Amino acid sequence: MGKLETEEVIDEIGNLRMSLGSHLEELRRRVVYSVIAIVLCFVVCWFFKVQILDVAKNPHKFAMLKAGLSTELQVLSYQEGFYAYMKLCFITSVFLAYPFVIYQIWQFVRVGLYKKEQRYVLLFLPISYGAFVVGGFFGYFLLIPFGLQFLIGILGPGIQPIITMGTYVSFVFMLTVALGLVFQLPLVMLLLSKIRFITPDKFISWRKYAILVIFVIAAIVTPPDPFTQTMTAVPMIVLYELGILISRPTKKGFIVLGAIVGGGAIILIAVFFYLTHKGEEIGLLNAQGNIQILYPGGKEWRQVSNRINFRNGITLKTGSEGRTAISTKKGTDVGIDSNTEVHFIDPLKIQLKTGQILITAKESEKPFEIETPNGRIRTNKGTVNVQARDFETIVTAVKGEATLLLEGEEKKLLEGRQHKMTIGGEPVDIGAIINWSEGVLTKPDEKNGRK
Repeated sequence: MGKLETEEVIDEIGNLRMSLGSHLEELRRRVVYSVIAIVLCFVVCWFFKVQILDVAKNPHKFAMLKAGLSTELQVLSYQEGFYAYMKLCFITSVFLAYPFVIYQIWQFVRVGLYKKEQRYVLLFLPISYGAFVVGGFFGYFLLIPFGLQFLIGILGPGIQPIITMGTYVSFVFMLTVALGLVFQLPLVMLLLSKIRFITPDKFISWRKYAILVIFVIAAIVTPPDPFTQTMTAVPMIVLYELGILISRPTKKGFIVLGAIVGGGAIILIAVFFYLTHKGEEIGLLNAQGNIQILYPGGKEWRQVSNRINFRNGITLKTGSEGRTAISTKKGTDVGIDSNTEVHFIDPLKIQLKTGQILITAKESEKPFEIETPNGRIRTNKGTVNVQARDFETIVTAVKGEATLLLEGEEKKLLEGRQHKMTIGGEPVDIGAIINWSEGVLTKPDEKNGRK
């Protein structure tokens, strides 16, 4: 018997001599340490709950900005916000304390393992945590934002979704945690293979059944639509194949898995930033005066001069003497007057919040759409001037025709014509109506009484 094997036998005998009470006391101590760590993290998270919510809202903002809708979350009761913040801080604190909790678990179980097994576990734990993080990143950066965009997109025009804070927090973190656990699949397969419970050949023979089960799981943990279900199932199938590849318990297998986990995290982040931040630098035409830009998800307006990094979701604002023009990726020219704020939703859709713009649209299959506080305007080809005021939007078809959409109705605006769009009627001088009506609707006896 070698020296290493002798030491392992001695360690095992020593562990067997530990009483049940000693094991329970050690377990209690590790649990208490873990709970204290989670509580401390929770307290810290509570002080930064608003900032944490802002980070958690990014997928929601991405989807709603793409649809040109408000990014604000709603609450339907006084206590809903409190409970949502509690849940948000608790889940975040568990995530932050997870490495420490894993360390406490390791301290408890390591006394019952041989040194060779301890080395495997020490490799397993950090890779397991890394796989959990990659799964969470996959949900946060890709699956959730694009899944929400798909779900919002199928609603169609005229429907304003009401997303509550509690529902959103539960949805995001349920899906993120679920995907983090799903990404443990290769490690679980490796563990089952190591203890000789299931051989790699069995995993191969069960492949078609595994794919069916994966799609069922994806349907359970994702919203009920084929897009997000497929986006979840495909990586799980890849993970299953990866589990087959590394199911032989070797140190090299752990290293390969760690490299794939790290590379996967980098690729996911890179793809997310490419899809959400890609843009091209373009020049502003005839830029004059004060012009500011607000990028998607940003809170501070930035001064711009002649060139900007144009992408979906930006907002341009001009001052009292500011004036400029810009061309979208589809070739539509947008002239922006002074004291105007315009939100560019996508190449074929903008939102005029206030001020005046001149749209020159090229002929295309899909119309260019302008949202205003008082209705929407569409044009396939031509030039349209739109002026948004507090209670009305004045639309002028300078060249070609335009379609006005107001309160569920469509109206054609012919070339050279102008139309005022209002919701709820135009403001009037109520006092003037009261003045002329006095004496007309007054009864004779009331007149005598006044005398």
